[in-house]
This record gives sequence, structure tokens and C-alpha cells, in this order.
Amino acid sequence: MQSMTGFGYAEGEGALGFYRVYVKSLNHRFLEVSLRLPRELTLWEERVNALVRQSISRGKVELRVDFEPREAAFTFEVNIALARSYFLALQKLSEALSLPFEPKIEWFLELGDLVELRKDTEMWMEEWGRFVPILERALSLFLECRKTEGQKLRKDLEARLAEVERTVQEIERRAGEVRDYYEKKLRKRLEEATPQGKIDEILLAQEVLFYVDRSDIHEEIVRLQAHITRAHELLAKNGGVVGRELEFLLQEVHREVNTIGSKSSSVSISSLVVDMKTTLERMWEQAHNVE
Repeated sequence: MQSMTGFGYAEGEGALGFYRVYVKSLNHRFLEVSLRLPRELTLWEERVNALVRQSISRGKVELRVDFEPREAAFTFEVNIALARSYFLALQKLSEALSLPFEPKIEWFLELGDLVELRKDTEMWMEEWGRFVPILERALSLFLECRKTEGQKLRKDLEARLAEVERTVQEIERRAGEVRDYYEKKLRKRLEEATPQGKIDEILLAQEVLFYVDRSDIHEEIVRLQAHITRAHELLAKNGGVVGRELEFLLQEVHREVNTIGSKSSSVSISSLVVDMKTTLERMWEQAHNVE
């Protein structure tokens, strides 16, 4: 089991500069990857994105690369023909207007197309091989962080699931006392209503059966036990994505608990239902962080 929250950092030297890679993530319903790369590294964007997606299935992931380039990272090309034409045009204009002609290099730099940064694709592809180990180290530390957080989540969820399981067992035990509870309650009412009369035992049995049938929670208990068993299996898994199914199971458990609460008029069972809802809410919050 892995958490969806984590952080990883790695740094290293390449032939064209120094790299610092930061990876962090938060919980999210699906996988969302956000890359923040310097302009020089944008040609690696698809490759970086693919590596991230190979390692992660869920979460909002942000990966940032800081780059300190060396001079070797840049190759400039100067358009000499354009510069010469510009120079001759200025000289001609100066002569035509009888103005002093004192050319400055700043004039040429203001021409946007005169000096261009040439991107040597082959050079940067070679550099990719030097950058990948740095990126993989950052991702490895990031995944280790998520795994460590996941173990903490597993421990907490298992403890709370065991608490839910004990509560279900107690509700099942107390549900067996419902018949006696209704019979005593109805008998007392009938005795109060007919102090001199004889109680019709057949009618009493029918009324008790009606109330017991209306408040029967056997099916809900069986479904709860099945959901709890599956939740134990998910929490025991060492790999894979379990967060979505765990969230679904908790929704189903909560639905069954609500049904039990609405059916039961027993104060003791209602109290257990309230306790179980509180535990389930805490589990729900934790499950949102599970990948």
C-alpha cells in the first residue's frame, strides 16, 4: 500500500549543467502530472512525463527541475549577411542625410533575427542519458516516501477496521436480544392497558413477530461481514492500486450501518451505530490518501 502524498529530491551534474529535481504529490481522484521544466529542457517533457506515469497510478504530482547551465549548453548563430545589409543600409541613410555615421554593436543586437540560439538536438539527447539517473533517483526517493506513509496508513486503517469488526459482532449479539426486548415492552403495555383482563398470548406473539421482522438486520450484518473481509484483503496487499476500491467498500459499509440504525429501536444498538459511524468517517479521511 502506498500513500498519495510524498516528496523526493535529487541533484547531479551533467555535461551541460547542474540539475536539481523536486517531486511531490497530494491526494487526487485520478493521476494528474504537472511538469515545470526550464526552457532548455522542454524537449524532454514527453520522456519525463512517461517516466513519472510508469511509477505512479494516482495522485496530483508536481515535478520541477532547476537547471544551472554551462556555456557548453548554448550555441549561437549570427546572421552575418543580415548584419552586413543592415550596416550598408544605415551607411547609405547617413550619406543621404549628411549625418555622421558612428555604428554601435547595440544597434545590431536590437535586430531580433540577427543572433539566434541554436538547439543542438543530438547534444541534448546525449545529455538526457546523463539526466535520467538523477530523475530516477528523485522518483525512487519519492516512491519510498509514499511507501513509508502508506505503511502508516495501513496500520491505522487496520486498527480502525478491527474496531468496526468488533462493533459489528457486538451489534449481532445484541440483535439476538431484540425479540425478548419487544415481548417485554409489549407485554408491559398490554398489562397497563388491561389491568383486569387476560393477555392474548397469540396476539402478543404476532405483534412481537411483526416488530422483530421489521427490525431484522441479519442481511445487513452478513453484507457488513463480507465488506470487512474484503477490506482486510485489500489492506494486506503489498502492491497495486487499492484506494478506489477501499473508498467504495467504506461507502457500502456506511450504507449498511445507516440501514441498521434506521431499523433498530434499541438504544444500545443505536449507540453502537453512532460509534461505528465516527470510526468510518476517520477511515474515510485516511482512505482518501491511499493510492
